[in-house]
Amino acid sequence: MAPPQEKMYTVEDIYALSEGQRAELIDGRMYMVAPPNTNHQRIPYALGRKISDYIDKEFDK
Repeated sequence: MAPPQEKMYTVEDIYALSEGQRAELIDGRMYMVAPPNTNHQRIPYALGRKISDYIDKEFDK
């Protein structure tokens, strides 16, 4: 008995999701994605601040 075929999704399937639902399409497979939480958003912000401070310090010399 052959294994069941997995459905291949398209960008139209992504656009058909309801408002607020997030997903990624990779090689025809759809991966549901949760929205980033507050801590997840703080990390890139803090990293960007550190990089900006470093650049400002280096160019002020």
